Amino acid sequence: MAIIGAGPSGLACALELERRGINPDIFERSGKVGYAVPRVEILLQLFQRPQRDLLHYLFNNFGIKLKPLSRVQSYIMYSSRHTVPIKGKLGYLIERGQSRNAVEVQLAKSLRSKIKFHTHAGYRALASEYDYVVVAEGNHAAANELKTWETTVTAWAKGAIVLGRFDPGTAFVYFNTDFARHGFGSFKPFNSERALLSLQVPYIDHSELNYYWNNFMEIEKFHPEIIETYELFYTGGVTSRQQVDNILLTGNSGGFTDSFLGLGLLPGMISGAMAGKAIAEGLNYERLVSPLISQVKRLSAFRKAFNTMNNDSLDHLIGTIGLPGIKHIIYNTNVDVLNLLYPFIVKYFRKN
Repeated sequence: MAIIGAGPSGLACALELERRGINPDIFERSGKVGYAVPRVEILLQLFQRPQRDLLHYLFNNFGIKLKPLSRVQSYIMYSSRHTVPIKGKLGYLIERGQSRNAVEVQLAKSLRSKIKFHTHAGYRALASEYDYVVVAEGNHAAANELKTWETTVTAWAKGAIVLGRFDPGTAFVYFNTDFARHGFGSFKPFNSERALLSLQVPYIDHSELNYYWNNFMEIEKFHPEIIETYELFYTGGVTSRQQVDNILLTGNSGGFTDSFLGLGLLPGMISGAMAGKAIAEGLNYERLVSPLISQVKRLSAFRKAFNTMNNDSLDHLIGTIGLPGIKHIIYNTNVDVLNLLYPFIVKYFRKN
């Protein structure tokens, strides 16, 4: 049993296999788990209903115990004319990277199996040596070669680690086509003194990234003390198959990151754990992950809708979300709003 990639989905798969008495061989091309530059990701309960507490779900179903940076108690959305604060038990902020709080490091510390670092492993070669190969490389290269991949969005992202005084339980998101096109900016704290300011801009060349970043800083009047920056290129998509022969695709490699807001940490870990469960119990992996794939496809439809919006329509959308009744239904109930809206989004695009 081989796993390519020691990111969250690969490590979740390894832990699930170990729970069932199987010690996998894990191959990682870098020298450590996690990105060199730290980041913050948000787990929003809205995107994983009917689960009420996402960390409890991971522990109760897969034995994965994670310590978050904080619980999100306030989520503030900005458009060019509106500010909409939402309050409640909305989710968690999770650190990515190489610090002891990073999700990759937390998962790796729970692992008994050794990770083979500085090892570039090809899935085709391993497939002839092992009964199963789980691809968790964090990119779509294998799915593309196996002809199961369809790209739905590409984006450049820029982030900055900033210093200041912050509320660890409050996160911010910014929608404005003047600096994000059909992407978004975000502000998420690591703690009360350090935060991640980031911008994701879809469908641009790298040469345009700093132009939009500077617009972001100017329009939102950010003047932070920056200690570190990073730039990343992201390709999102869906897969028509998540298993080809004895090769299982998980995480970003399996198309489990949504193309709407780029949220992929939780479904990535779940897909990895499901791969381990399928292998250990002889179950159908694609059937196990079909709810995750359905969610990704629904969010792809929202991405298409989002691509048609200008600042006026974004203002209208954010303003509508801020109405008391709508806000209560979306954030303070367990109604699967995305599933309810999906048929109307699909019908709209069939007409247009």
